[in-house]
Amino acid sequence: MDGALSWLSWIASWVAQFIPKWDVLDPTLAWMKFRRGQLHSCGRGGIVIWWPLLTKVEIHSVAEQTIKLEPQSLITQDSVTITVRGVIVYEYEDLEKMAVTTVDPDDSVRDKALMVVAYTVVQHTKDSLLAAFRDETLDEDMRRKAQLLLGRKYGVRVLRMGLIELTTARPYRLIAGGSTDTALPMVPMV
Repeated sequence: MDGALSWLSWIASWVAQFIPKWDVLDPTLAWMKFRRGQLHSCGRGGIVIWWPLLTKVEIHSVAEQTIKLEPQSLITQDSVTITVRGVIVYEYEDLEKMAVTTVDPDDSVRDKALMVVAYTVVQHTKDSLLAAFRDETLDEDMRRKAQLLLGRKYGVRVLRMGLIELTTARPYRLIAGGSTDTALPMVPMV
């Protein structure tokens, strides 16, 4: 019976394309309208009205956002292995730049922030890193570098960036082989 009436659902969805849609957005959300693959208009909050036949609408948060970065094991200038974990607090300032430069803006921010943490940390010795971490000059240095990297191209304003974890580490790397029952027999060398 579902197959016999599926054409009715198809007709209803086809007709719905000609009816305008609307949505009411909070001030923390922004909208972007795309027509024929091009950015047509954008704005923040309020009532958004569009025709589904001609327009695609994307909604993004423009409120302050925080990303906790994954831990990274890095080597300082004095060859000490440390593990660091950072955080970035940001907001989107320019929706047009965000819309046309990246598919997933939050992933781009995360990736660039990880690059900034790694680049900044490896330029220090362990002692200078600890001193900069304590007096928060490290945080400001990373925030400025992230702003340069993300601001012009992606329309992001970096509010704060810093380390939330800083420890010395002993790196161990596990190398996974196959299962032990399929291992090749040892052949003595002659």
